[in-house]
Amino acid sequence: MGQFSALVLLAVACAFFTEAEANPFVYNYERLRIGGLVFTCLLVIGGVTLLLWNRCKGGNEKDKDNSSNI
Repeated sequence: MGQFSALVLLAVACAFFTEAEANPFVYNYERLRIGGLVFTCLLVIGGVTLLLWNRCKGGNEKDKDNSSNI
């Protein structure tokens, strides 16, 4: 059910943002630039998150030090 609602939401969003133009080869460069900036921001945030994942993950230091079990 969740996949179906996500598909419907995606279809509504695509229908909302599409515009019928007389000439299909005229591009809206402002929308393309904004979309590129949003995509780039998401990639940068994802990359920083992956780089800092182990530092932010935390964990118990006692579990990592097993030298006392020898």
